[in-house]
Amino acid sequence: MAAAVPVYDAAIIGGGAAGLAAAVSYLRREPHGRLLLIEANDACGKKLLATGSGRCNISNLSANGYISAKSFFQKTGVLFRVEAGGRAYPMSGQAASVRDALVRALENGNAEIRCGTRASRVTRGLAGEAGGTGGFTVVLDGGGDVRARRLLIATGGKAGPQYGCFGGGYTFARRLGHSVESIRPALVPLVYTEKEQQRLAGLKGARVRSRAELFIDGRRAAASSGEMQFTDYGLSGVMMFDLSTMMPKSIIEDRPRTEIAIDLAPGEEAATLERLMRDNEGLWLEGVVGKKLSDLLVRECGGDPARIASLAKNFVARVSGTKGWKEAQATLGGVRVREVDEATGESLLCKGLFFAGEVLEPVYLCGGYNLDYAWATGQRAGAHL
Repeated sequence: MAAAVPVYDAAIIGGGAAGLAAAVSYLRREPHGRLLLIEANDACGKKLLATGSGRCNISNLSANGYISAKSFFQKTGVLFRVEAGGRAYPMSGQAASVRDALVRALENGNAEIRCGTRASRVTRGLAGEAGGTGGFTVVLDGGGDVRARRLLIATGGKAGPQYGCFGGGYTFARRLGHSVESIRPALVPLVYTEKEQQRLAGLKGARVRSRAELFIDGRRAAASSGEMQFTDYGLSGVMMFDLSTMMPKSIIEDRPRTEIAIDLAPGEEAATLERLMRDNEGLWLEGVVGKKLSDLLVRECGGDPARIASLAKNFVARVSGTKGWKEAQATLGGVRVREVDEATGESLLCKGLFFAGEVLEPVYLCGGYNLDYAWATGQRAGAHL
């Protein structure tokens, strides 16, 4: 006679930042609850290990969930160190220490972790339970299924397929009655138009601290400041990643005129730059914007100091879109938050179903805000599972 398939009190699909935070929070509230964490990769937190260039920009001093995150991690043995821009990192300076602390908390608790296990389908009801309408059944790749009274979808988005992110959570959500806001890559480099790529090819590798504004069909849509980098395909750097969150949804289909207006010398007036060049005959702006940019400004302005200064203050580059999912750090769009209880993370459409992390539609700027959202929504869902 076949052994009965166990029914878990709660199951979590996704062992990334949000899923791990949810699992730890669940066990802190229900230490004797039967919890299963399902992770498709061979280990939890694969994408987490890559955040902050391996240092894990864990939160930000100005993030809504900073205080909560700091308290949450102190209980796992992780202390914060705040650096420039309010960016919080683990004191160890290693993303691995954050991931390992969370996994260790689960291993010391009552959680079952199944890595290398991919969920392929989710249905309402407990398979094999006659007349049962509550709970969920998770069908696994390769056969078999998992049954749970409550379910959290924390699968992440589609950004970073090299880390196992393929957007499966959106399919699960739709199957369970939710709508999904159209998704696209976010916190990602911008790509030139073909004509602009030819014009700016010689700037590859040039870096400059600047201020930039995004214009869509002549209308100012967003602005950002910081260091940017010119590449062979377009514009990169944190400030461009931030601007990518405001790029048009259908830039290829609708073809709005999308331009980045860059102030290459923020804090300096055009008149000051012009006077600098006139007072020092033959001296252009190498000491301000670097040689590659200085040479391009001179070439495009015919050596006229007034025109060079004006162009330096309003250097316009037209872009056609962004790089793809592999280069993206986050996903814009996802499960609509208006269909989720903001206090608990539970679905307003399907009782017992919860969401946390990047599978939800919001995306935030660089600086630890997206991880902070993952911790906050993970803790919220875990505490109410």
